[in-house]
Amino acid sequence: MQLFISEIPVVVVLSKVDKVDATLATDVSTVFKNAKVKEVVMETARLFGISANQVLPVKKYETEMTLDTGVDILALMALRQMLYSAEDHLDNAQMREAMSAMRVRGAGDVQGRRARDDETASESI
Repeated sequence: MQLFISEIPVVVVLSKVDKVDATLATDVSTVFKNAKVKEVVMETARLFGISANQVLPVKKYETEMTLDTGVDILALMALRQMLYSAEDHLDNAQMREAMSAMRVRGAGDVQGRRARDDETASESI
């Protein structure tokens, strides 16, 4: 299954990574080095037809009574990656729009030149 919805960037937030490997329940700092998480990320990317860097692992607060900096960092990293994807999408859309406008202007210039060439040719006859 491949996701292409009018070129809108797609990311998958892979929550509950602590359920993938019990060691992550107490320390999520190794989430990007964890082989089991990497395997789940790769499988998720394959299922959705996206690249692995579009699968963002996070851990949800479920039973914790206090905040955990590692959990917060994962969530903020995921948010930052989503914002980067959105920014890239907007930049690309602006570039496509500018290129399209240049093509339209260029086509008008070609038609204008042809009309002038036709006038010049008829004047010389």
